[in-house]
Amino acid sequence: MIQHEDRRNAASGLRTTRLSDAALIQANDRSEAAQTLAFADIRSVRLNVEMAGPSSQVVCRVQDALGNELVFGSMSWVRPGAWELKADTFRELLIGLHRALTPYRDAIQFLEGAKPGFMWTLFTVGGVAGTACLAGFAWLFLLQENAVGLFFLPGVLGGAWLMRVFWPRAPKPYDPDRYALAKPLEPAPSTRTDAG
Repeated sequence: MIQHEDRRNAASGLRTTRLSDAALIQANDRSEAAQTLAFADIRSVRLNVEMAGPSSQVVCRVQDALGNELVFGSMSWVRPGAWELKADTFRELLIGLHRALTPYRDAIQFLEGAKPGFMWTLFTVGGVAGTACLAGFAWLFLLQENAVGLFFLPGVLGGAWLMRVFWPRAPKPYDPDRYALAKPLEPAPSTRTDAG
């Protein structure tokens, strides 16, 4: 049975995501009810790169026709600033999910990229922060001739960087066969020798 465990953040519990014969199932150690998405009801699978502390992870968001969503990622939160790599079980679950969805693929959107609303929100935050810092710099440094205005320059650069990274763009469709036809990982060869 394919099973993947991850923890999204400090507030969430450990989530166990697995495949049954007809559904994707996710149980949380903080709640007794498991959430189930039947393969026939799934309408979108979205892959996206998201931050995981100082690095990044691949996150899969699976949504059904009613808007219910299951999320699992390639890294698991351990403590502030520390994440554990779970790429091996993430990959196996991703391959198994795409194989299970093959009969239903015509009714499913397979997308790569963040949701447009998320991109627009962070793009706007970057624009507002950068503009406010630029106004502070212009007012203090250029008009008042006060060197304190130079402290606004990192905010201007940070806002511009945020706008560049989250420039709104539509998610791109991907071919689900890329995962459905992928080979499972081979177990690492054992280097252990038993002396008899």
